[in-house]
Amino acid sequence: MINKPEIAAELAALHEEYEEALVSNDVPRLVAFFWDSEEALRFGAGESLYGAKEIEEFRKNRPAAGLARRVFNTKVVTFGEDTGVVTLEFIRQVQGTPRHGRQSQVWRRFAEGWRIVSAHVSFVFEANDRFGYMDKASAKVGMPIPAGNREPVQVNLERVAQIAKPLLDFPLDDSIESAAVFVP
Repeated sequence: MINKPEIAAELAALHEEYEEALVSNDVPRLVAFFWDSEEALRFGAGESLYGAKEIEEFRKNRPAAGLARRVFNTKVVTFGEDTGVVTLEFIRQVQGTPRHGRQSQVWRRFAEGWRIVSAHVSFVFEANDRFGYMDKASAKVGMPIPAGNREPVQVNLERVAQIAKPLLDFPLDDSIESAAVFVP
């Protein structure tokens, strides 16, 4: 049966516990929510984690600051009594900028209880977000851009894109080596 009320309510309550553990960075609880298997996986906004050990290492080493988020559009769909999917959208501040994200989790009931077997978290690229690339790049290299410098940096990135466009648009045959390979 799809969405048997008591099963959907049980999974929704577990997901609320997960959300509390997430925003408070309760690492032992977060790790316990995932299936303890090499088959568990979590695709994050900037990482692909395969297996419970990689997920645990990520949780232990993730910065604990800035995890608060506003969750909306949460959906719980259960299939029978042992499988469910939880999806949601969220808004979270990233370097002072509100970012729209999505999350999906596949849950499975095992003898020891419900566990997340697969999870995915991503940010939505907003077509009208002039600062998206800049924010992602600065976060990736760990170099925040001060508020007073954001506009000039973005203008320079747009200039670089204009300068590079003719080169990037130039058609190259796949058989052409773009540069000689140096062999000492």
